[in-house]
Amino acid sequence: MDRRTYNGITFGDDEIILSNTTGEERGCVCLKGTCARKCCPFGSIYYEPKRQCVPNSSYVFDPPVWSQKLGQLEGLNATKEFIFMTGRMNCTEEEVNRTYNGITFGDDEIILSNTTGEERGCVCLKGTCARKCCPFGSVYNLNLRKCVTNSYVFDPPVWTGKKIFQGFNATKEFIFMFGKMNCSKDKKELRIAALPAAQDVHLLNDGKLYVEIPNALPNAIIYEPDKYCIDTFLGDDGSSVLNALICFASKPERNNYELSSSCMLISCFFILLTVAVYAWLPELRNLHGMVLIAYLLSFFVGFLFLATMQILIMVEEVTENICLVFTFIVYFSLLSAFFWLNVMCYDIWWTFSGKRAHGRSGTQHKRFLYYALYAFGVPTALTVLMAILEFSEFLPVQHPLLPMIRLQGCFLYGNSKLLYLYGPIVVLCVANMTFFALTAFKIAKIKRETKVLQGGESSTHDQERKDTQRFSLYIKLFTVMGINWILEVVSSFYPDADVFWQFSDAYNVLVGFIIFVIFVCKKKTWRMIKK
Repeated sequence: MDRRTYNGITFGDDEIILSNTTGEERGCVCLKGTCARKCCPFGSIYYEPKRQCVPNSSYVFDPPVWSQKLGQLEGLNATKEFIFMTGRMNCTEEEVNRTYNGITFGDDEIILSNTTGEERGCVCLKGTCARKCCPFGSVYNLNLRKCVTNSYVFDPPVWTGKKIFQGFNATKEFIFMFGKMNCSKDKKELRIAALPAAQDVHLLNDGKLYVEIPNALPNAIIYEPDKYCIDTFLGDDGSSVLNALICFASKPERNNYELSSSCMLISCFFILLTVAVYAWLPELRNLHGMVLIAYLLSFFVGFLFLATMQILIMVEEVTENICLVFTFIVYFSLLSAFFWLNVMCYDIWWTFSGKRAHGRSGTQHKRFLYYALYAFGVPTALTVLMAILEFSEFLPVQHPLLPMIRLQGCFLYGNSKLLYLYGPIVVLCVANMTFFALTAFKIAKIKRETKVLQGGESSTHDQERKDTQRFSLYIKLFTVMGINWILEVVSSFYPDADVFWQFSDAYNVLVGFIIFVIFVCKKKTWRMIKK
């Protein structure tokens, strides 16, 4: 009889079969000894958080072996006595899946608790979660502050946007978690309180809670399921009403509107002063001067209305309509300012490319009209688009494309600010840096050619020197505004970092002053003023 040996195990000819698919010889090792299964190969261990084998030669695999009758078998070496198969077992679907309370979990959706060894799965990954203060068959007694048994049928209306979702059964469609939420997870929200009766609560079809706040900005707040629990609330007189417990902040959030608005108004003064100088001096009312004036006026209007809006919020004299109008004006103005800055960068690149003739008034005015159409037209289109989406009822309440100005207060916040304001600004800044790089390369080339051709026309050299000086001014302006918006973005990502906010506000004062110094406090400009 022929015999074969594989991995130290000898098989007889009658113990080997040929695979029908590969033609390989196969034998059952478990017929030759006692089999056990090790999840990972020798020299590796199983890393539970990532559910995979990782190399680890320091750990020696030597599990104790037990007998049901005799207990632990001393002196028995498992790695020598057992034939170990390695790798995860090939379970059937019925063996892998577990069902808890009607919810089925796959093997890769379950983890073991480190403390109790219990199997746990996240129900909110299996459907839309909402939180009910009390179990079904109970209601919340507000006076006793606890759940009491009651036969009241819990069937809250579910809303999509600002309309009731007809035919939507919350108890069937949602996976309800029960009990009060743990507000202490967020250090800002340390207490639980019931909403005032005057506030309407709407359970949304994504499991979040929409709470209207009358006579306030924002006029509504949306809570995640871990920040609220909704239920039928029982009053003293036996009346019942749908209400919710909410995680409230232990103290009201601070804002820096007083400092911020003051800084912006000071900056507005210097910006307006710069505009006055350029509008007054005929020598500065060329294409470069008109573009700069348009940029500064856009910036001035944006800062002025933003500061005014913050002052109105502080004195509680702002309504929702005023908030919306001011937001659209501020958004359009600030965006226009950055588009005009983009025009400056493009114009200086166009100048050094040699494609534009100097000193032709008609050509310059025509080009300014094209620039204005671009710098005001695109922000107008974006503002109109934002307004349409703000009042759109075709998208869910918290759709990522919605600006949600009325839900968040005046102006843009969070993801809306990133999408509608910072997004276009980043694109423009990348374009500006590209224009600057191309212009710098062209200037370097011109300087090399000038050294070779020293006898060229002096008027041409004078014009090139002026254009180079203008390029230097634009670089300074772009740097000033770049620092300003970098501080703004960093502050928005770290709202609790008071140092960032204070520095950003202080820099808002410097922005207008620095612009005034760059464009007005020059010897040439002062000579023009003295004339």
